[in-house]
Formats: sequence, C-alpha cells, structure tokens
Amino acid sequence: MSKKRLKLALASILVAEGFLLGQGVATGVSAQGVSFIDDVKPYLEFRPRYEFVNVDSSTNDDANALTVRTKVGVKIGSVLGIEGLKAQIEAIDVSALIDDYDPQKSGYEKVVDPTNTRITQAFISYTVGKTTFIAGRKYVIIDDHRFIGTVNWRQMPQSFGILAVADNTIPNLNILAAGIYERKGITDSLNMDWKFDKMPLVFDINYTVSPQLKVKGFAYLITDVHNTYGIKASGNIDLGVAKLSYLGEYAQQQDPYTTDNAPSKPKIDTDYYRIKVGASSGGFFGNVMYTYFGDKGSKQKGFSVPLATNHKWDGWSDVLLAGAAGGFDGGLKELCISAGYKNPALGKIMVAYLTFNSDKSIGGIGKSVGSEIDALYAKKLTKRLSFLAKAAFYNADNGYYTGGSLNGTKDVTKYWLMLDYQY
Repeated sequence: MSKKRLKLALASILVAEGFLLGQGVATGVSAQGVSFIDDVKPYLEFRPRYEFVNVDSSTNDDANALTVRTKVGVKIGSVLGIEGLKAQIEAIDVSALIDDYDPQKSGYEKVVDPTNTRITQAFISYTVGKTTFIAGRKYVIIDDHRFIGTVNWRQMPQSFGILAVADNTIPNLNILAAGIYERKGITDSLNMDWKFDKMPLVFDINYTVSPQLKVKGFAYLITDVHNTYGIKASGNIDLGVAKLSYLGEYAQQQDPYTTDNAPSKPKIDTDYYRIKVGASSGGFFGNVMYTYFGDKGSKQKGFSVPLATNHKWDGWSDVLLAGAAGGFDGGLKELCISAGYKNPALGKIMVAYLTFNSDKSIGGIGKSVGSEIDALYAKKLTKRLSFLAKAAFYNADNGYYTGGSLNGTKDVTKYWLMLDYQY
C-alpha cells in the first residue's frame, strides 16, 4: 500500500471506530476504568468537481479535470477524562477520474488539484474558563481569509502547524496569539517548516463595540516574507427594510522580523487598504469593494498576502493570484461590484464584475491589467448534499508584473460543476 493510501486508511479506521462507538451505549474507549477518549463524533465529506480551463492563444490544450475530494475525520470531545481537553484528526485524499490537466499531464492548462493524500488536521485543544490553548496541525481562518485562510476552494485545503492561545475573558474582546511552525499548502511545493524560535507570529485583537461597529488590530509577522501591521473597522446597520454593511481596512508591510529558510531579509516598505459597502433586502444583495495593493517602489516587492484565500477576493480565474501572493511590482487598484439573490427554495445566484489596474506603469506597459466577470449558482439539494456551478471570464489587457515576470496577458475562461456531500 502506498504511503498516501496508508494515511487515508488509518484515518478511515478512526472514523469507522467513531461510527461504531456511536452505535452502542458506550461513547468512548477506556481501560481499567480510565476513559482515554469520549464523545467521539466522526464526519466525512465527498466532493466531486469538474473544472474546465481555456487560455486564449496558449500552446497548451484545454484542461479537463474531474477530481474527487474524500475527507474523513473524528472530533473527540473528551481526552483522558480531563474536562476541556479535546482533539481532532482529519485526512483528505484527492483523486483524479479525468486527469487531462497539468500537473497530472504535460501539455495541458493548469488545475491546482494534483492527486494527493494528507493528514490535514491533527491537534489538541484545552479550554479553561474562556481561554483555549491549541497545539498541532489545524485549519486557520483569520477574519475573512484576506490575510490568512484555508484556500478551501481547492480540493486540498491549506492548514498550519500552530501553537496558539485564544481568549475572550473580557466581554466582546477576542484575542488570538499564535506561532506557526509548519505550512501545508494546497500543493506540496508550498509546504514549509520553521524552527520554533523563528516561527511566523500571528497577533489578532477584535473588539465588538456594537453590531454597528467592530474594531480590529493585527500583526502578522511572516518569517522570510514580511511583517504586516494593520487596523480594521466594520459593522452592520439594520434599517428594517434593508441591512447595510461596511468595512474599512489599512495595513503596512515591512521587512520580516527574522529569516529561517531565506538567505537574507527581503527589503519591503509598502501598504494596502480596502473599502467595502453592501446592502441586502428581501433576498437581494449587492456589494462594492475597492482594494489597493501598494507597489514595490525602490524595495524588492509590493504588498502581498501569500497565506490568504486569494481565490475568494481577486477574481475566480486566479489570474491575479501570482501578484496577490507574491506582490504586484506596480501595485494594484482593484474594483469589484457584485450583486445577487438568495432564497432557500431557489438557491443563490451571484454575478461580479472586477477591474484591475496597476498603480504605476512597470516595464513600459499601460496601467490597465484587465477585467473579469464571475458568475455563480449554488443550491442545497438535501440536508447533506449541495450543488454549485461557477464560471470566470478574464479579459486581458496589458497584464501586470510580479517579481519581474509579466502575467495576465491572455484571456482565460474557467467553468466548474461541483457536488458536496457531508456527513
């Protein structure tokens, strides 16, 4: 049996055991009267997805990928009979039923869902009062994924090895402090390990003044990459006939506080801001968002968010992903206008229009990068089964530079059809 299949098999055994335990009177495993684990809750997910990719004037053939994500996991509500001590283990296998795509085959367009099997989560947590300590590999979502997220759209999500403490002892105040000792990216090429004394550090403080105002301060010190310091304000206003929302965010990036895998510190001095307003009424909703990524100036790279779920924010075609993850040499001005309708009986329909422009001209090209139209339909078919259809149409103009390389100069079309079953 291959190593990847062995990992999935071991996790499956844990899940099967959890199901068996759930069928009987006992809900845990014990020896000599000592309960090792109790309150066992297994779960699974089966997510087949078809993805089509066409790049205009490309020498590669169109990509056709039918991939399947199989997730198995167990949540353990009690460990060693210690109140507040919990654990969780989870594994994911990504298989390809139709593999006409890079990296599975050469000569095709890229779909970033290579076959893989991995332990995606394996952590313990201990809660005392309103303070929780966490150690192990875990999904980490900070706020709305703009800086740190799971990239769960891809079949293999991103997770991190962390040592963290989260506290909300003071009413309305949530504090998170964490060190990251490993990254497991959506592909193995993005995996990274850091020494414990040089871990990336995450500090996130949120205070809810009222439903109309939430304030946030954060510092994300990413070893080898950069230090990011920022503030954010957001809120919701209920007018009765409609609900309004707003968001304002600003951040600066500087040289990283330390290096581990990099031979020297990169030189960085740039900033970022995001403004968003939205409204909803009777199932209809709309949003306008403007995002600014600072250019690299005289330093080594522009503002970047390498640990974020960039697919969520910068166009579903992922043409802008390289710049968001690595920095836009000339900066970026991004405008997104979205609107839609959602209803439990009909599902959710959404359309978004995005424009991308460089802040400064780099390499003698114009500032207009391109534009994009995204469309989505999602429907919950049963309690456990949902359906999604999605498309992205990127219309290229001059493209953009990141790390001295020109990107985004060709039109891109992508389609997806997906089912998601969860138990």
